[in-house]
Amino acid sequence: MAGTWHVPFKGRGISGHETQNFLWQDGSVYIMDNHRAAWWCWLRHLPADESIDVFHIDRHTDTLGSNLPLWLAALPSQMRGVSIQSYLAFKTKVNGFLGATIRWDNYLSLFFEHERGNLGRVYFATHHDGDAPNLAEGSWVDVVPWNLPANLDFWLEQGDNWLFNIDLDYFFCDMANGDCRRFLDSAYVKDMCATIKKHLDSGRIKVLTICLTPDENGFSGGWASSEAICSEICGHLGVAFSLP
Repeated sequence: MAGTWHVPFKGRGISGHETQNFLWQDGSVYIMDNHRAAWWCWLRHLPADESIDVFHIDRHTDTLGSNLPLWLAALPSQMRGVSIQSYLAFKTKVNGFLGATIRWDNYLSLFFEHERGNLGRVYFATHHDGDAPNLAEGSWVDVVPWNLPANLDFWLEQGDNWLFNIDLDYFFCDMANGDCRRFLDSAYVKDMCATIKKHLDSGRIKVLTICLTPDENGFSGGWASSEAICSEICGHLGVAFSLP
């Protein structure tokens, strides 16, 4: 299989807040189990002196702000050029406990703080789970699921340096009996991916990050279900990826 394993596959274990079980790249497409690596991927492709457009598709906002000053203080002022090993190893002591600085629920709020002067268009397609984005009121667009497929092409046409960020838990929801099941069908995914591929091929999307969020009893229903929809998306995009 083509591609680069920046974090070699460690197995189908727990990802949680900070465990990175794999990070794979092919060109401008990155696939990972834990979303916290996404910021590192973006900085390898986005210009430092041009407007950056953001499209975030995720069950969660990933903009936790509870300890932003502490987390920011633990990071260098310039994140471009930091190795993936250093990026994942940054630590912060919060309430007496030492933990990962960059987590699955705060990497986007940290990115916004670092790139605030470069931000252009910002779209959030989420389930409204998590803190509101740490952005000025009116500076970002809230997208509901039923508006996404028909409008995505129009929205992407408005920008030039898109980072496109997908967490596969967006396509799942919790049922009354506690099960986590997919609720957006294959036609929805196919239509969305056709637009993403168009703008990847044109270069308008500079970098695409896809996260599995695969923990068993988690937000994507486990490794098997998240890998299945990942394979579906990769098929539409023409990306040759599968886990060992």
